[in-house]
Amino acid sequence: MTHPEVRLAIAGRSNNHLCAMDKSRQPNKRVSLAGMHIDRASAVPLHLQIAAHIRGCILRGVFPAGTQFLGSREIARELGCSRTVVLTAWDLLYAEGYLESTPRGSVMVASVATPHAEPPSVASPAAVPAHMSKRWQSLLAFDYETNWPSEFSPGAPDISTFPFKDWSRLLRQTWQNPREQECLDLPPEGHPRLRSEIASFLGSVRGLVCAPEEVVVTSGTSGALDFCSRMILDPGDEVWVEEPGFVEARWALTAAGAKLVPVPVDDKGLVVSEGIRRAPGARLIVVTPSHQYPLGVSMGLERRLELLDWANKNDVWVIEDDYNSEFRHQDSMIASLRSLDREGRVIYFGTFSKIMMPNLRLGYIVANRHFIDGFSKGRARIDVHTSGVGQLALAEFMREGHLLRHLRGMRRAYATRRKALIDAIATLMPDDLTVSAAVTGLHLVALFTEAMRARMSDREAAASLKQAGIHVQPLSQNFLEQPTLQGLVFGYGRLRVEDASPLLARIAACIGSSSRNASSDPAISSRTVRTIKRGRADRGA
Repeated sequence: MTHPEVRLAIAGRSNNHLCAMDKSRQPNKRVSLAGMHIDRASAVPLHLQIAAHIRGCILRGVFPAGTQFLGSREIARELGCSRTVVLTAWDLLYAEGYLESTPRGSVMVASVATPHAEPPSVASPAAVPAHMSKRWQSLLAFDYETNWPSEFSPGAPDISTFPFKDWSRLLRQTWQNPREQECLDLPPEGHPRLRSEIASFLGSVRGLVCAPEEVVVTSGTSGALDFCSRMILDPGDEVWVEEPGFVEARWALTAAGAKLVPVPVDDKGLVVSEGIRRAPGARLIVVTPSHQYPLGVSMGLERRLELLDWANKNDVWVIEDDYNSEFRHQDSMIASLRSLDREGRVIYFGTFSKIMMPNLRLGYIVANRHFIDGFSKGRARIDVHTSGVGQLALAEFMREGHLLRHLRGMRRAYATRRKALIDAIATLMPDDLTVSAAVTGLHLVALFTEAMRARMSDREAAASLKQAGIHVQPLSQNFLEQPTLQGLVFGYGRLRVEDASPLLARIAACIGSSSRNASSDPAISSRTVRTIKRGRADRGA
């Protein structure tokens, strides 16, 4: 296997060019980063701190063109971090043109680097505007690749079978002759008809009994979390977040000035006892108990009751993000955390983005009426209300039963796609990946086996697959602290059944071990054909 420090720099560069470089500018010995200060309490990831340090030294002329660095293992030992962190920092600097490789595989400062210039993080108004707050800088520091179109995009729904004919008809009918009041401002908590339909929907789909007065229409989960964070928290307040967890949630909390406290997740969900140990003075807890992202586990009843009991005794709010719980493919539906809440401590989040389409930007909050009252009054002073264009049409869409029919059809489709993906992984990469047992949602996690971890990290695997035109999210990027698990997050909402095995065969050829030669193995090839045929039959059913 090509050494990562060489592989990351090879694309687009020629060894002949490297050999022709002026050798007189290359130093006699390689430099270290031993004097660099790492702030482990900072929200800025370690690899971004390392990259910023090297970039600044290059631009100030401290590391002139041709400067060679010690190997990644030596630097990792000096800084007290993993080698993956160092390689990720170098990967970023390769992409920016600051580093390149030597013919012998060392890492050195590129010849195009400009010495004696102030680093952008210090002097460039375009990089860090003078008015940008530290909270906003911390928000932008999160390194997370998202919004790329792919068959494996986690949480991305299939919109090909959405009843657009009915939806467009209702939009047209709603706005052909609207009432004057509906063209003016709506209540900040949303249109009453839609709030009523949401309450009925939750009762029938999630078994969550609530009154329309306990429902607020929002612009999706991200917007709801942004408002609730600012409503509940003061800058510096501690918040429990799941580790690994939903990175988008951390963005909103960071923007509100919260101090994020990562709390580990095991096979029973959030480890409450560890959260109490790490941050007994927390003001807020953000959890995905029905379907944890990204691991997919469900929080057990005992753990749920423990969480509620501690939150009630310590006056702590709990935000329950009911992520993709509508799509449970086995067993019965798991009751929501809010349905167990007797003190009004839980704030329940839901969205229509995964059931209908992401750009609809409509979601909802369910909470006690005192919270809803404070939320609505504050929102009226900041955001006024969610766009009313889709609210009335959605209320009619739900009233006529189109949403429930579409949901039932998509449950069947997603269950079939999930099975096809699991079968393909088991057939083509049994020695490399172990699929989690999660049975809810639109994604699954394939953990690296010990042999796979010894060959490469999940970020290296994702980078290799990206070069091959396959986008799969590395599990480790969902950790706030040092990752304890390695794996890949496969979404299957947009995956066609007949594509599962061919795509996994390409993945196996790119990053697999013995299964790398699957295409030339007659036994594996025949299994692949059978899997594809079975998938097509399931899709036809």
